Amino acid sequence: MRLWKKVIAATAAVGTVVFFFMAVDVGPHEEYSPDPVETAVVDTVPLPPNAYGIPISGFTMEQGSIKVGSTFGELLASRGVDLNAVHKLVELAEPYFDVRRMHTGRPYSFIFRADNELQPAYFVYEADPVEYVVFGLGDSLTVHVGRRPIKSTQHTIACVVTGALYNDLARVGADPQLAMYLADLFAWSVDFYRIGKDDVFSLSCTKQTVYGVRYGKPRIIGARYISNGRIKDAYQFAQDDGIQQYFDGEGNSTRKAFLKAPLKYSRISSNFSKRRLHPVQRVMKAHLGTDYAAAYGTPILSVGDGIVEQTGRTGGNGNFVKIRHNGTYTTQYLHMRKILVKKGEAIQQGQVIGEVGSTGLATGPHVCFRFWKNGVQVDHLKEELPNTAALDASLMPAFTQHRDSIADELIAAENVARGRVVNF
Repeated sequence: MRLWKKVIAATAAVGTVVFFFMAVDVGPHEEYSPDPVETAVVDTVPLPPNAYGIPISGFTMEQGSIKVGSTFGELLASRGVDLNAVHKLVELAEPYFDVRRMHTGRPYSFIFRADNELQPAYFVYEADPVEYVVFGLGDSLTVHVGRRPIKSTQHTIACVVTGALYNDLARVGADPQLAMYLADLFAWSVDFYRIGKDDVFSLSCTKQTVYGVRYGKPRIIGARYISNGRIKDAYQFAQDDGIQQYFDGEGNSTRKAFLKAPLKYSRISSNFSKRRLHPVQRVMKAHLGTDYAAAYGTPILSVGDGIVEQTGRTGGNGNFVKIRHNGTYTTQYLHMRKILVKKGEAIQQGQVIGEVGSTGLATGPHVCFRFWKNGVQVDHLKEELPNTAALDASLMPAFTQHRDSIADELIAAENVARGRVVNF
């Protein structure tokens, strides 16, 4: 074979390989950026005048934090507490606290009597910002668990959207992380990628503090979103089982359920996996979806309401449809024989969007179902998906009264917010 023919043949071979790897979807298709990561709050609490119920007058305190590898016994032994006393304290603590579960970074204190700074009188471990464990190291060994008081306050906040909601909340003096909680709350009714200028958000929430330091996350008890005169609202309310859920102003659940599978009759032929042997390529790679095997032509159903974001074909995926359900969830359906919807089309839950096939890299007829949450592919079978529990009719009078009281506060805050002032 002449040299030029060999060059052409080699180029063609390389081109085929390059085309294969460009055409085949060999990695996760993540198109959405995750929500901003919540900033951690400093997890220590200033000591009050009578810390841990011990009169501080006449005592001195030495503070530290648990280091990697530190143990309860080593800490006490370093201050001269003998091994027998350590064992006794472990036994006394057992009903209340497992000393093996001291976490790296948590604060602790040794408390000494002013007239004896060699032998500690107490050892205190801060289990969390509220709970602490006091070990008495005197002649009579003791253990007790104390709790700091939690103060709960209610705040009503409203803001007019001028740009990013996260920044607008910060601009009016509210916690910008509330934007994330609102996105979760309205995940099924508000497209947070299409929030318009001059839209209005309002919410009423409870916040907890321990000696002035924030404790835990704020709890939204009611919220409203106003856009072009249309109102989306949500109110937290407990049914007879005591579980708190969110309902709109009419008492309907604000959360919609997905179908459990995109096919009515099928079997799972391959589960979601971070590592499996690809049946065609014969290499180990992630399988970020769930395969449902079914006969050719079996109708493929959309698991939820949404908008068709993408349709098309790639070498690996074959014919596929991708649907954005809201700002949180997106699904994709691969290896179709036939696509029955178009890009931009509004889809209803249970609507037929295609037929089962084996296009792309597939060894038989099936649909590979992929599920995104906040831009990350996850195993939908392990997710706690939104439920659709309806508000019991017998609870409507109590709910209506609860809703009206919160709505009055939200409306008042909205009226002030339109003047670029927020009512707390």
